[in-house]
Amino acid sequence: MASVGSKHRPCRLMVIEDDEDDVFLLERALDRVRDRLKIEVQCERAEDGLEGLFRISMEDVTEALPDALVLDLNMPRLGGVQFLRALRQSLLLKDLPVFVLTTTTSGSIHEEALQAGADRVYVKPNDADALSDIAGEIVEASCNAAVGRLGAP
Repeated sequence: MASVGSKHRPCRLMVIEDDEDDVFLLERALDRVRDRLKIEVQCERAEDGLEGLFRISMEDVTEALPDALVLDLNMPRLGGVQFLRALRQSLLLKDLPVFVLTTTTSGSIHEEALQAGADRVYVKPNDADALSDIAGEIVEASCNAAVGRLGAP
């Protein structure tokens, strides 16, 4: 298994999702990942793309960016694809990993999200084990990317 994170620093995720039930299910999956990988995962939430952009821009100023974003596509005020386009306009945020987790099954919409800057698109599964597997992939990729950006401790 690849090196996952640092014992000195938790893996930090921001979930940009408007559906409370989906956030709850993802948090349960992340709990299973924490137990399985024996690492700390911190998770904060933005309720839509507009709030997500605001929070990311504020955190960018304070140098407290999350290691990755988990993004829904179908949200009020500012949808996921529009969020990605706005996020990728910033040179400082062009390498921030973004994982889309959506109910949308349309290949053309997935492709649009990838072209707008998503690193990977996942369809939300109806199975807790499958969601835990996806959460594990996201955490591993996020922590490894953070170690690469920050250098090994």
